[in-house]
Amino acid sequence: MIRYLIKNNFKIMFRSAVNILLFVLCPIVVSAVLISAFSSLMESYEPAEEFQVGYRIDKDSSYGEYMNMLKNVGDENGVTFVEYDKGDIEELIHQHELGGFVEFKGDSYKVYEINDRKVEGATLEYMMSAFFNSYLSGDIKDISLNIEKSEYAPAINSTDYYGIIYIVYFGWCAIVCAAGLFSNEKKNRIGERLQVSNLSVFQIYLARLIPIVTVVAIGICIAAVVSAFMMGVHWGNIAISVVVILLMIIAATASEMMIYEVTGSMVATIIISFGMVWILGFIGGSFETYMFSPYPESLKQLSPVYHGNRALTELSSMGESDYVLSSIIYSTVLIFVSSFISLIAGKLRRNGR
Repeated sequence: MIRYLIKNNFKIMFRSAVNILLFVLCPIVVSAVLISAFSSLMESYEPAEEFQVGYRIDKDSSYGEYMNMLKNVGDENGVTFVEYDKGDIEELIHQHELGGFVEFKGDSYKVYEINDRKVEGATLEYMMSAFFNSYLSGDIKDISLNIEKSEYAPAINSTDYYGIIYIVYFGWCAIVCAAGLFSNEKKNRIGERLQVSNLSVFQIYLARLIPIVTVVAIGICIAAVVSAFMMGVHWGNIAISVVVILLMIIAATASEMMIYEVTGSMVATIIISFGMVWILGFIGGSFETYMFSPYPESLKQLSPVYHGNRALTELSSMGESDYVLSSIIYSTVLIFVSSFISLIAGKLRRNGR
């Protein structure tokens, strides 16, 4: 009996082809727009290992005697000094793509730098300070910048970020796929017939849950594959990513079915579900990247969307993530709690309460 009901529910859902198509097209279209819009914002800047620096020195400057030594120190540290006697300094920096500029006048010097090359500017300032401090102390033989690269999380680009997080976001909108099924049940009073059948509340629950999860998962999977081939979205560990996404789809379906069981209204379910998903997505990085989000970490941790986004994007950029476990636990707890409440509500309704 339950197999027949599951099969029948599949047929009803596939009649609402537009709802299913939304799960394929929406993630692709929305992510494509945002990838294009925010590509430059999420680009990571990589400073050059070697760069040129312009300088200008007055004839009466006391620094003239140090220039040869300063150039040698610069060469040893990947900084090449090039003299420019004439021209506006800022124009020279942009025209010759200089990492900075030093102007020597009398007994002082001034370092110029540009906003989009802060790393080179800071390197130049440090080298100038180290050089003259070493000169005053009488130890100018071995000046090294001693730049150490600390460990950090590799940056993720807009293609991978938005191509992944909108798979998550639309996976949480699973109730859209169930609209046709629940509307048909209301129209034909199937729910009332099932209450007097020999099927248990749990069997009726599974007969709804399985088709919804399956159809949503298929649509999301197609969207992910198309995004990977058409836009170059890079998924990290595919097997783990599939587990994380599938559990989130089940959690989303279970929690939204719980709302439907409690309210008994499809309209109320969609409004509450969409409001809930929007808020969780807003906090969890669906609209503003969680890296740039001003919200406290404690607030983000409350959103299951954040755990899923973080797990999948870190799998993409680093190949591993500490948030995989928390996402799986969060989804599992939601599945069991939502299912339990749905079953209680179903039993109360069957008993006429």
